[in-house]
Amino acid sequence: MIKILLIFFFIASNFLGFTLYAGKIEKGFEALKEHNYFKAKELFEKSLKKITSPASYGLATIYYRNDNPFYSLDSAFNFILKSEATYGVLSEKNKVHYKEFNFDYTAILDLRAKISSAFYTIAKSKNSVSSYTTFINSHPWANEIFEATNARDSLAYSLSKKANNSAVFQDFLNLYPNSSLYALVQADFYLAQYHEYTLTNNLLSYLEFMAKCPSNPYVMEAEDRVYEISTESNSIESFYSFVQKYPKNRNCNLAWRNIYQLYMADYSDGRINQFKIDYPNYPFFQELEQDLIYMKLNLLPYKDQSYYGFMDYSGEIIIQAEYEQLGFFKEGLALAMKNGSYGYIDKGNRIVVPFIYSSGTDFENGRAVVEINGKQGMIDRSGSLVFKVEFKDLGQLSEGLVYGMKDSLYAYYDKNGNSRISEKYEEAYAFSTGLAKVQQNGNQGYVDVFGTFVVPPGYKDISFFNDSMLIFEDESQFGLMKKNCQVIVQAQFQEIGRLSSNRALFVQNDLIGFIDGAGKIVIAPTYEIFPNYLKRSQFISNLAVISQKGKYGIIDSTGKIVVPITYTEIGELSSLIAFAKGSKWGFIDLTGKTILKPEFDYAESFKDGTAIVEKLTLQGVIDAKGKIIIPMSYTSINRLSKGLFLASNGSQYGVFSANGESLVPLEYQQIRVIDKDLLVLINSNEVQYLYIPEKRVIKSIVKGE
Repeated sequence: MIKILLIFFFIASNFLGFTLYAGKIEKGFEALKEHNYFKAKELFEKSLKKITSPASYGLATIYYRNDNPFYSLDSAFNFILKSEATYGVLSEKNKVHYKEFNFDYTAILDLRAKISSAFYTIAKSKNSVSSYTTFINSHPWANEIFEATNARDSLAYSLSKKANNSAVFQDFLNLYPNSSLYALVQADFYLAQYHEYTLTNNLLSYLEFMAKCPSNPYVMEAEDRVYEISTESNSIESFYSFVQKYPKNRNCNLAWRNIYQLYMADYSDGRINQFKIDYPNYPFFQELEQDLIYMKLNLLPYKDQSYYGFMDYSGEIIIQAEYEQLGFFKEGLALAMKNGSYGYIDKGNRIVVPFIYSSGTDFENGRAVVEINGKQGMIDRSGSLVFKVEFKDLGQLSEGLVYGMKDSLYAYYDKNGNSRISEKYEEAYAFSTGLAKVQQNGNQGYVDVFGTFVVPPGYKDISFFNDSMLIFEDESQFGLMKKNCQVIVQAQFQEIGRLSSNRALFVQNDLIGFIDGAGKIVIAPTYEIFPNYLKRSQFISNLAVISQKGKYGIIDSTGKIVVPITYTEIGELSSLIAFAKGSKWGFIDLTGKTILKPEFDYAESFKDGTAIVEKLTLQGVIDAKGKIIIPMSYTSINRLSKGLFLASNGSQYGVFSANGESLVPLEYQQIRVIDKDLLVLINSNEVQYLYIPEKRVIKSIVKGE
């Protein structure tokens, strides 16, 4: 009986103790609700040992709130962790009971998230790699964990870029293997490693790099540099030495082709045969046999009904008309269409590249851009894809690089399809003199061949003004800046023209003035804008056309009026300049002296000793003495090239020489310049040519004629 009473007493005591502490928790929550933090804190602290989870939650709440003297994020953090860790030991009955006071596991997680957010605000204010790292390690559940990780990685990457050495990039890769920037940093690592090994830019440095860093993608670049350095003299001996020393270098075939091309400077049958003897290990012997056949063939496309073939310069048909479209031969290959698809053929009418493409370009530097279903790629002369057909836009090779866009951003690649500058530009342009214009985040800049910004992207539109300054646009106004974006001339002009004769026009308040190469105003804005002023007011030989009060004249680079501003119109600057007074046109020299009095309804300035003039809506050509060379009998006359004029009666076209000789009768629907020796003459069912050196029309000789 005594034992039973003792057991009962022990149970009753514990129940009474729990009830006692439970009452304090409830009172603590009530006090907390009334913002009586002193009382709440005292009650929660007294309950902490017995009923840990809700008491810790209450204390975490007090320390989290900043409207009381106990505010301490560290304490709040420690207590919320204790509350979360001990919540599981509460009985289900107590969990239900305390939920009446808005305390449950969800409330713990919610407060923990709020406390973590407060810690993130602190980390963000410090904005350091260590502050973000501490936050990430201590608050892996935080809503801001991804934002913090990205911020840390971006900051760490920025610091790595400033250091810009392979060791720092490698540290980043080791520390943050799951970073979204991993691929970008790895690319930077490879590039930095390449630069560090090859800093001296000599042959040994590239060979060492290739030996010690075989997995680096710039090994191919190093191979190219070994090739370039070894063959810098561009001699047969240097190329042959290269293929002997580096037989596994990817440029060996190119070296062999260069040996052949240099050897064949004096191109003849005997020379090809001698090449076979001198270089029996030449890997492209079949091409030599083909060259023997094709070397003397000059072919032009001709048309027979709806199909195209090739003829020689005598008009003899060499390749029958079987293609729906044909281009001209470039580098021994011609673009052709058959059954609605494009491929490439050689002069023997052999298919070199299958007819599988929806479009293509002429070959240039051994490469051609091709397209399938709206996606572009690039092939070499063998038809092998150098670039997979996966690009939305692909340029032509320029200075060894080509821009391309696969998804939404542009990158740059070398001639072998290797990425040289990663995808990061909204717009990209071809390289010229070692620089390319690009657009990033809506602003334009210039990068070098390594993707380093030479001109940072600071404005929506920029262009080179001279070697050291650029024109930039800011809120529809133009100014001048240095390559580092240091503004030299504030954006205050409506327009800035091209620099010529150390002068460039600018427009301010709808008036034209002129600045020099340093951006200094040398001729104040006093002249009116007029049609095509950007071209016509550009200085040529220190002279420019200007306009005031609707009249035209000419000034020199100092602003001195050379030809009085008294003319109704003035043509382009030349030795004899077309001018109008009233409704009639004549010609003056550069001093303003009238050479040919105004008697024409329209005239263009002289060029190469002739001028196009018009009377009664019909045009002709005169010489410097006013003598009519081509009768004024045509609805339009235009210059085709030096010494050739395109004449039209409104629907048909013909060609005259500069001395008035009719070279092509007016019976063609279209006439275009192919090159300095050829014009193509097009009718609905035939294509003919004017061979300019002989002034001879070439047309196909159809059997039976």
